[in-house]
Amino acid sequence: MRSVCYCLSQPHGNSANELIDVISVSAVFEQPTVVCFVGDGVWQLFDETDNPHLKNTTRYLSALPSFGVHDFFVERESLYRLGLFNRFRDIRANQSDSFLTHVEIKDLSVIRELSTSYDIVITD
Repeated sequence: MRSVCYCLSQPHGNSANELIDVISVSAVFEQPTVVCFVGDGVWQLFDETDNPHLKNTTRYLSALPSFGVHDFFVERESLYRLGLFNRFRDIRANQSDSFLTHVEIKDLSVIRELSTSYDIVITD
């Protein structure tokens, strides 16, 4: 069964952390999984953790390729709306070890279309 997971929430909430757990479990059972960052979920791509008691979502996401999850997409319109497009592009260009090197920018229409071509659709 193929899954598409939509990350819609800010990184420092239970929903975001639970979705990462679901993605990890899917990967362990070798279920093809695509991860899409849309709306406020785009913030999960950026390490904004100042509080040591909060889970660093970016660190957990960056481990997913080692579990066989390789398809990560971010919605172009959300990056622009949140003022993060240039930051995303600069990090990708200047930090070769960044998780963002695994993430492709896609239009909203492409990301929406994924929900119709996968067996399971999961959102946070």
